[in-house]
Amino acid sequence: MRKTGAPSGLSRREIINARLHVVVALFVVWLIVTSPWVSMLRRIPSDAGFFDYAHVVVGWLALVCGVLYAVSVAGGGRLRQYLPGKTAGIGGVIEGLLLLALLATALTGALWFFLQGSADAITWRSLHIYSARALIGLGLAHVVAVAAHLLDF
Repeated sequence: MRKTGAPSGLSRREIINARLHVVVALFVVWLIVTSPWVSMLRRIPSDAGFFDYAHVVVGWLALVCGVLYAVSVAGGGRLRQYLPGKTAGIGGVIEGLLLLALLATALTGALWFFLQGSADAITWRSLHIYSARALIGLGLAHVVAVAAHLLDF
């Protein structure tokens, strides 16, 4: 049954998920592409520039949108689609790991922000970088899996 106002019979949740997916993807791509210009270690430097502050702001937006996206796509019993087993293929597992890497990257960045200036800030920064690298690798795997899936059609 077609939902009112939803194109191609998509439900409201599917439309929201699709929009959140695009927003989160754009935030993540921007954060990754501009990260070489970010120069923060123990705290935001006193001479911080545009990219430093923009990384923090866009990172917070990515955290909020990423949590909303995770709750939306995995809620209501749909978490099984992202765990190894009968209901999730390799693409679903990649998506699940990618979602975890997104949340880990966002949360470690937020913890770094709250602990900046402390001795623990360097540890959280390191964890943020490791999780960001996992996010990049899984993001590339996701793009390859989607491209392979599209080639099947």
